[in-house]
Amino acid sequence: MFKKLFLVVLVIQAMTLSARSQGFLKRLGEKAANAGSDLLIKKSTQKAEKAIDGNGSTKAKKDAAQDGTKGEKASESSKSGKLAASYTKFDFIPGEKTLLYDNFEQDVIGEFPLKWFTTGSAEIVKLDGQQGKWLQFNSGQFLSPTIKLPENFTVEFDVFLNLSLNSSAVFPGFQFEVFDRGDRAKRLDVYNYALKNILYFSTSFSREKATVSLDSRENAKQKLKSDKIFLTGFQSNYGSVIHVAIAIQKERLRLWYNADKVLDVPTAVATAANFNQLLFSGAKTKEGYPAFYLSNLRIGAGQPDTRSKLLEQGRFVTNGILFDTNSDKIKPESFGLIKEIAAAIKESSGIKIKIVGHTDNEGSEETNLALSKKRAASVKKVLTEEFGIDDGQIVTDGKGASEPVGSNSTASGKAENRRVEFVKI
Repeated sequence: MFKKLFLVVLVIQAMTLSARSQGFLKRLGEKAANAGSDLLIKKSTQKAEKAIDGNGSTKAKKDAAQDGTKGEKASESSKSGKLAASYTKFDFIPGEKTLLYDNFEQDVIGEFPLKWFTTGSAEIVKLDGQQGKWLQFNSGQFLSPTIKLPENFTVEFDVFLNLSLNSSAVFPGFQFEVFDRGDRAKRLDVYNYALKNILYFSTSFSREKATVSLDSRENAKQKLKSDKIFLTGFQSNYGSVIHVAIAIQKERLRLWYNADKVLDVPTAVATAANFNQLLFSGAKTKEGYPAFYLSNLRIGAGQPDTRSKLLEQGRFVTNGILFDTNSDKIKPESFGLIKEIAAAIKESSGIKIKIVGHTDNEGSEETNLALSKKRAASVKKVLTEEFGIDDGQIVTDGKGASEPVGSNSTASGKAENRRVEFVKI
């Protein structure tokens, strides 16, 4: 009798515990739905359950939207032409050949990306209000996959700044580096400055501005240390994504944050450097939340000879014109390349061009075909409306995913397949 009574008590306790757990999950979901100013990370159910017992996390704090920063930027970007107008002097042109592209689409949510290296803690997450997957830097240092870089190359990536003007604490800084690591490429240590050639970029943040500096090393000695560059008003980017672009042409180095050219130094880069890796440093806010998230890393080689290929060879192909995911909306960082294409078309009076859009194989054939046609039409619209190219000079078409040039089984291959083709007719 006693055993039966004991079993009944255990069953009742288990049912009560289950009900409480379900109630906790429900309250957690309600909090997430009403979080408003919180940056919610969409984890799997397993991750949400782990959060209950302290083994996982389902959200990262972000107060930037509370002070209106994010709302103001959203309304600004929605105004017709205003975002493009801020890029009218933007002259960054991505490297012609994609050497590396990583948007973490093949990595598992909650895990560290397979091809990267770290001494710290990081994981792949999804952010509310942002497309794709992001690498959340928790703490430590993070090395990109290794790749041998030529003397002319470009680097681009997006960074979400999880910073808030509501915080009274000092903001953490953001550092990234380009390394010539040789046989050290697959391990991290604290003696980075013992490496022969390095480009070290450092950005600090305050309530009124950002401050950027560059330290360049050649043969383990300092080649150049820049003055501090002050970006007044940069705090408007807190709580949103910034696009970072770097162009290396032999010794010359240029750096952009969004549309702003931050650095242009003729002799900043080591002459005999064999760069093969990027390093990012993670940091948390004083409140303990990850400060920075990374995505859409692209490394390109060479500089496209747009004029020669289009006017003399009759064909120019680029994957440097970027679009929002599953959309024909052109990203503003594509402005520099489109401006160069427009200049080439204007140079040859009466030339007629066919613009052909191509996609990767995500989605159905019908969807990709329609999207490729819309993207080609969007490029034409920018050329005619923004740069004054005659409408009759351009026709458009799209081929969807029917003519891949790279493997659709890798992120880099898919990036190659998402391209725009200009054909002289």
